[in-house]
Amino acid sequence: MSHRPAPKSVSTLLDDDPLNQFNVLSLLAQASYAFHNGNEERAALLIGAALLAPKYKGASYLIQGALTLNDVRKKL
Repeated sequence: MSHRPAPKSVSTLLDDDPLNQFNVLSLLAQASYAFHNGNEERAALLIGAALLAPKYKGASYLIQGALTLNDVRKKL
């Protein structure tokens, strides 16, 4: 029988690192901006990244990077 550690709450995960807090707030601000500009798909992806950010930093950075690369690709 394996013993899993108790899952951490979001507030505990955010309290661990101020950079994490900034990353989540930044993602939510970007999502708000995207939503107000009519880009609901981008907003949904950014909100998902914000939800993943406290526990899976790499995944949130990957989503944010992919969206940025897509923006650059569209401008070329």
